[in-house]
Amino acid sequence: MIGVLVVDDHPLIRMGLEMAFVDAPDIQILAEAGEGEQALELLAESRFDVVVLDISIPGKHGIDVLKCIVERHPGLPVLLYTRFPEDQYAVRALRAGAVGYLTKKSSPEDIIEAIRTTAGGGTYITPLVGQMLNREMQRNRVNLTPEDLSDREFQVFQLIVRGFSTTEIAYDLGLSVKTVSTHRAHVLQKLGLHGTADLVRFALRYGLDEHAPQ
Repeated sequence: MIGVLVVDDHPLIRMGLEMAFVDAPDIQILAEAGEGEQALELLAESRFDVVVLDISIPGKHGIDVLKCIVERHPGLPVLLYTRFPEDQYAVRALRAGAVGYLTKKSSPEDIIEAIRTTAGGGTYITPLVGQMLNREMQRNRVNLTPEDLSDREFQVFQLIVRGFSTTEIAYDLGLSVKTVSTHRAHVLQKLGLHGTADLVRFALRYGLDEHAPQ
């Protein structure tokens, strides 16, 4: 069961998500919050598998709430679900630590897929967001190359981009979780990147995204 915390100040949106999950028995909304501070209090008290967060909420801005969650609960997937189009906040949200970005025009099937993907340790990147990440990478990261990675680091990199969690990568490669985490840290350091979203963007730039989550 994937336990979800929904952070949105509109009751109709929260009700719509509940209706969407009727066809997804593996997903359950465990709690709802109408503003950022309430969400942070709930996270301090209970365990959730995924946070679905709106950007425009009372009190703290959604991006600030996202940063607080990432800092206080590292590893907890936060999926942005908002009325704002991708070109306004998607890249900023992913750089701040979100693992996915969906607009409220998305279909229930997309929302369900995004929650399942992020709960499993993956990053949910739509084709449009992928294009935006690629453009930003081309502007800001012009000298990086996959050849800077060792064979093992490149294996880990590929599995991360395909949406595998650290535990799954460890099992797949016959390594310990600690060793995989070390390889991941080395990959980020060598490439001058900061997180999974940057790795996906890097893969898109170099055409290494054949199996990357879309």
